[in-house]
Amino acid sequence: MSDMDWTVIGIIGGAGIVLLIVSAYLTRRARREHAGRTVDPDAVRTEVVAALDGEGLAEAVRIYRRRTGAPLLEATEAVRRIDESR
Repeated sequence: MSDMDWTVIGIIGGAGIVLLIVSAYLTRRARREHAGRTVDPDAVRTEVVAALDGEGLAEAVRIYRRRTGAPLLEATEAVRRIDESR
């Protein structure tokens, strides 16, 4: 490999590390913002059901995560439980 190849590999690797750090920072910040917030389960359920009827599962999971601050897997499972129980 030439020096140019190693330079490109270094740049790509460095960019990947920066993206991981930024992602961790943003995730931590979002969780802190949701930590002090109270969540109305009935309102969340209503929004999720409306999204399931209209836009589908992906949008319902996004809404659940935005309203509760839940991680992706937890939100997906919760939305599926809501969908099954209606």
